[in-house]
Amino acid sequence: MRLINDVLDLAKVETGKMELFTETFSVKSSIDEMRSVISSLAKKKNIQLVIDIADNVDDIIADKQKLKQVLYNLLSNAVKFTPDHGKVEIIVTLNNKSILFQIRDNGIGIEMEDLKHLFLPFIQLDSGVSRKHEGTGLGLALTKKLVELQNGTVGVQSELGKGSMFTVVLPQLHVKEMELELTA
Repeated sequence: MRLINDVLDLAKVETGKMELFTETFSVKSSIDEMRSVISSLAKKKNIQLVIDIADNVDDIIADKQKLKQVLYNLLSNAVKFTPDHGKVEIIVTLNNKSILFQIRDNGIGIEMEDLKHLFLPFIQLDSGVSRKHEGTGLGLALTKKLVELQNGTVGVQSELGKGSMFTVVLPQLHVKEMELELTA
């Protein structure tokens, strides 16, 4: 079912038929919701889940469901690719009218030559016979598209054997609100 939903969502984004439903909502409450969802996955592997939200981070105007989907994809991957007794951090900061969401883990990391394939659909970096991790190969491709749809960016830094850090940058205000602010 998840594969079908991911394929449908990716097709909607690719064809320009994905709709945004922007609203004003609390970043902190959204992160708390994600914590409750991800904490059960982390507990199974005894992974420490650390959340650090800067005091000046408040509300965001964005598509709440799509932001949750992005955070879920990144957090579940971080937990999946972090060994037992590891650590996953969520760091949220405000930087010049943009909110930065950083998901950092001390997991297996990604080889430098594999980074260019990371956000392509149906690509699994551990796709060999000895593949240890399940997945559709769509999560990161869809994450990138959903972030870009909201005028944001997503990037990754990683070192093999030491972990990865994914950074999502979203404008604190949606484009229409930014245009109104500029004309006022």
